[in-house]
Amino acid sequence: MLLNQKDSFSLVELLVFVAILGIFFIMATSVVTVSLKNMKFNEHKIKATHYAGQLEEWLRNRKELDWGGSPCYGCSGAATFTQFVSQDGSPTVYCFNDGVISNWSESGNCGNYDLDSFFKREVIFNSTVNSGYISQVEANITVSWLELGQPKSVITNTVFSVPEQ
Repeated sequence: MLLNQKDSFSLVELLVFVAILGIFFIMATSVVTVSLKNMKFNEHKIKATHYAGQLEEWLRNRKELDWGGSPCYGCSGAATFTQFVSQDGSPTVYCFNDGVISNWSESGNCGNYDLDSFFKREVIFNSTVNSGYISQVEANITVSWLELGQPKSVITNTVFSVPEQ
């Protein structure tokens, strides 16, 4: 007597197929997760670069408006670019955490990530004084943020010098 033989999959073949399909979906999910994390990091880096460029352009405009030249060691009201950047002879730190920069902020270290509720933007000035006159100012702009609990930053260094007459 002949048995009626049907074409079908065995249980082992079915389990192997399901296991391979499961591994594929796990790998696809991992790739998507890593891609999204990298995309978010790049988005934050682009915004931070924009904020650094915005501050650099504002500082460049301040420099062109009124360079001054004299340092401000202990003076009560800084008025010129060089007086703002040389408050006490040591590197001067300013925190610019407003979205739109309209005026000089108070000098001092930035504590919070207040810019756009996510970033911290600060600039450190180092002045070069020759015979009582500031001829060059180095500005180190740092825009920082926390990415998955880890600090990240974009750093821009620029040098301002005496405007050409």
